[in-house]
Amino acid sequence: MTKIDSLTKDQIVNGQLPLIELLDNSFYYPSCGFDGGIIKHYSKQIQSFIYCDYATGEDRLMSQLDTFHGYQIVGHRQVQEKELIPQGWQMQPPPHFDIREYYKYKDSFMKPFAHWAVYERLENFDDKHGPKKISLLYIGGEGVATYQALYWANKKTAKVLAIIQPGTGFGLNWTDFRDRNGALAWVIFQNKYGTPDTIFYGGIGSGYDDFNWKEYQLEERIRSYYGVHQSGEVTIWRRK
Repeated sequence: MTKIDSLTKDQIVNGQLPLIELLDNSFYYPSCGFDGGIIKHYSKQIQSFIYCDYATGEDRLMSQLDTFHGYQIVGHRQVQEKELIPQGWQMQPPPHFDIREYYKYKDSFMKPFAHWAVYERLENFDDKHGPKKISLLYIGGEGVATYQALYWANKKTAKVLAIIQPGTGFGLNWTDFRDRNGALAWVIFQNKYGTPDTIFYGGIGSGYDDFNWKEYQLEERIRSYYGVHQSGEVTIWRRK
C-alpha cells in the first residue's frame, strides 16, 4: 500500500501535504487544460499526477474537479506556495530568456493557485480501470518555472512528462514545449536530480510527427487519444 492509498479525507483536508510522496513517481503535465487522457492511459503505472496551466483559473478547475470517469473525490483543498517549496526558491532563467516575449502573453495569465485532490475508484470498477486511489495536484502557474521550483528545489524529478497539445502560437503558450533547445527542455535536462523516464507527446492536427529529443526512443502510439469523435494521436517515448 502506498501513502496515497492510505490517505483519509481528514488527512487530505487538514493534514500536511505529503509533498515528497507526490513528487516521487509523478506524472507532470504542463499546459494541461482539463485533459484526463493521461490518467485514462497511464494510471495503472502512476498514482500521482501534477497538472500545470497558467490559463485555467481556480474557478474553472473547481467546476471540473469531480469529473474523472470511474472515480469520486475523497477530499480536496487549496495548497499554499510554502507547502510546495518549503525551503523557498529563486528562479533560474533559461539561456536566452526574453522577458518581453514572456509578457506578450500576460493577458492569458490567471491568478496563480494550487489545489490538491485525491480520488477513489468507484466500487463498480476494478483494477483494470486504474489504482484504488489517485492524487491530482493542479497548479495554476507557468510550466517551466513550476517544474524548476517543484522538482529542483525538492531534489526530485518527474517520472513521466506530457507534451500534449501544448498551446504553441494561438494556444497562448509563451514558449514551444516541443523544442529540444527550448525553455522546457532546458529545465528538464539541467535538473541534476534526474530526467523523466517517459514522455507522452502529441495532440490533434499536424505538427506532432517531429519529436526530436534524441535521448528518447519511440515505444508506443495511442491513436484516437481524445476518443473516436475527436481522434488525435499521442506517442510514448522512453529514455534510451
